[in-house]
Amino acid sequence: MHVIWSLAIGALLSFGALPARADAHRLPRVAFINPGYGDRGFWKDVSDTMHVAAKQFGMEIVEFDSDRQWPLMAENASRVFAMDPPPDYIVASNEHQQGGRIILEANARKIPIFMILNDLTDAQKRRLGRPGTNFPYWIATLTPDNRKAGYEIARSLVMADEKRHPGAVKRDICLLSLAGDRNTPASLARLDGLDMALAEFPQLVEKRRLYANWSYEEGYNRTAAWLPEGCLDAIWAANDDIARGAISAIREAGRIPGKDVMVGGLNWSAQGLKLVKAGEMTMTHGGHFLAGAWIMVMVNDYRHGIDLQKMGPDFSFPMQAITRENIDLFEKKLGDRNWAHIDFSAFSLSGKNSENTSYHFDLAHLLGAIKNDQIE
Repeated sequence: MHVIWSLAIGALLSFGALPARADAHRLPRVAFINPGYGDRGFWKDVSDTMHVAAKQFGMEIVEFDSDRQWPLMAENASRVFAMDPPPDYIVASNEHQQGGRIILEANARKIPIFMILNDLTDAQKRRLGRPGTNFPYWIATLTPDNRKAGYEIARSLVMADEKRHPGAVKRDICLLSLAGDRNTPASLARLDGLDMALAEFPQLVEKRRLYANWSYEEGYNRTAAWLPEGCLDAIWAANDDIARGAISAIREAGRIPGKDVMVGGLNWSAQGLKLVKAGEMTMTHGGHFLAGAWIMVMVNDYRHGIDLQKMGPDFSFPMQAITRENIDLFEKKLGDRNWAHIDFSAFSLSGKNSENTSYHFDLAHLLGAIKNDQIE
């Protein structure tokens, strides 16, 4: 703790004269330290929703893509803090556990910072505290309920297997678990949810837990290496890319995904939705890439005087499953993934005379916020 505070105090003394400053002749700028790729995958979806919402609220995004490489993410943080003039706000994530350093430096420069999707770990929080306590410019943290998502993916595998084998008395289901990574808070929370399901459904027998680095290739390799072991009825995948890789390996082994092996994933990816519709995945959980838009709602509210630290400052929103039961509705409303059809101001608390001071970042309200001219 003494070391952390020494660093913080030194940084504040060094950079205290560099507050974020807004130019009346330009849009407010939000620096987004993207831990992923800007042109593909989950973090592209986060970025896409963020840009759309920022445009609706009259803000500009300056994005720094890190391609899932922690050294590049650290370099990008340095680039953000070298911006002249500095950004008005920063959005970052605690991937690779880089968030603590970014929060320290943002506070040193008096730049309001918002953390999304991956909160600080418990160990980091013990050193740094919570938003608005030790560091006043750490405004809020927004994270999805990854634990519930991990649980519901596992439960969907049990339900699908029971439907596939009617009348069987809680037969053992051989499970291969393919996690994202060993350190990221989102990965750990999803595994917590999986563990909850394993305790509740003893017929779900975890044979192996492997790490696939969130990737299609490693999902494929881990599954292909396990298949010769013989016992495989279900795969719990931490995201859709891992699930897709696993499905490719299942097919190559001459087995049928969705019949011989049940697979559940997460991300609401376009490819994942197709696999759900085809019956090859039980579900794609998710919607959490909309955190890009939700955080812009919160930044805009903060700009207009909403006291997020008093309201929160730790905010959570639900992820929800897209299954064969609701995929047609989702595709009808948002199948083109054109997020500009959504009026994100509908989620804002700013300027509303209402006693309701909580956010409703969920699927029902999302569908309800589609602009009238987009509804058939």
